Amino acid sequence: MKTYLRDQVDWKQPFPAEEYAVRRAKVRKALTDSSLDAIFVTTPANITWLTGYDMIWYHLQNLTGVLVRADSDDTVFFDSSAHTTIISTTPEISQVVYVDAAAVSGTVDESISAIVGGIADKGLSGGRIGLELWGYAPHASVMEALAGALRKGGATVEDHWTLVEKQRFVKSDLEVQHVRKAAEIADLAMATARDAIRPGIMETEIEGVLMGTMMKAGGGYPGIRSMIGSGPRSGTHHSSPTRRQIKQGDLVFVDFCGCYDRYHVNVNRTFSVGEPDPRWTNLMTTAAGCIDAIVSELKLGDSLSKVDAVAQRYTDESGIREYVWWVGGYAQEIALPPDWCGNHWLNPRFDIGDPPIQPGMVFNLENQFDVWEDWPGGSGCAYIESLLVTENGLEVLSKLPRTLVTV
Repeated sequence: MKTYLRDQVDWKQPFPAEEYAVRRAKVRKALTDSSLDAIFVTTPANITWLTGYDMIWYHLQNLTGVLVRADSDDTVFFDSSAHTTIISTTPEISQVVYVDAAAVSGTVDESISAIVGGIADKGLSGGRIGLELWGYAPHASVMEALAGALRKGGATVEDHWTLVEKQRFVKSDLEVQHVRKAAEIADLAMATARDAIRPGIMETEIEGVLMGTMMKAGGGYPGIRSMIGSGPRSGTHHSSPTRRQIKQGDLVFVDFCGCYDRYHVNVNRTFSVGEPDPRWTNLMTTAAGCIDAIVSELKLGDSLSKVDAVAQRYTDESGIREYVWWVGGYAQEIALPPDWCGNHWLNPRFDIGDPPIQPGMVFNLENQFDVWEDWPGGSGCAYIESLLVTENGLEVLSKLPRTLVTV
């Protein structure tokens, strides 16, 4: 670490040191509750949440990680020396063990050896160590090799890939401020994109408007590329923008996240270039009531899955089930590419549980539709809202109408 660089940090950090200390304490308590001595954190979003470290290249052999111990607030950061400058300008990193990343200068075996040695130096070679075996980086074979090396050294290794994420789900007051800023940026970008939509503009140009607006507002790149589709592509949902030019009469869906210090808020809106077929208007107007039903019915302490149950019941009772591509949602979290979806889904999966909703939780609710009846203008439509749980119940973060908007 180059301490002279740390002395030159002259830009505002995402959070003060006290915030990171609280996060470490939450993880340490979870370790104790799970009878673990430590966890080696490798999930990129978890690393950022614990340290503020924001690095872009989590390749398949990358073993960047943070060792968090149950018995001490003494964390150790492991990374390639190729990232010395990033590490040196991340104030929350205090101890570093440099490993040689395979794609830079060394081998995976060398990285694993350095990590096992660093863990042993903390007296944990025979301890119970948690690993995050389910994640985007590194590759499963690399994690299996690390687990094997730790076991060979005498450690008991267990998969605890959800341990840190469970601590992230309920956000602090400072995190909620970041969420609100991300929502503000998202609305600004969506409104600017809406105003740019016209016949002749390419979908990729709309993406340029989104990204330019967010960056000028102090935002960042979202964890997933923006999804934009027009005309026959308006029902593609998970598609990136193309060079297709917008035409009069098209439906255009725009789906992205506002991002601020890696905190994400998802918003999706559908626009009509000129007056739409009234069936599109009716579908979107009916679907918009799903959010109203959720906000009015959900109360603090209700299970997360009740949000989904209310959404599904509304969809059935309103008579639009036949057009559903997906109605559902998931946690909105701190996130890094290639994803922004938290693992707490409204219809629980991954054995992560079905917690009661409480202030500080953030999740989205999607209403996405395919229409195979050749309605003029497109092949589908959608909206997505993100909701913040407050002391007063659920708050819709976007201020923009979720009905079909004519441009």
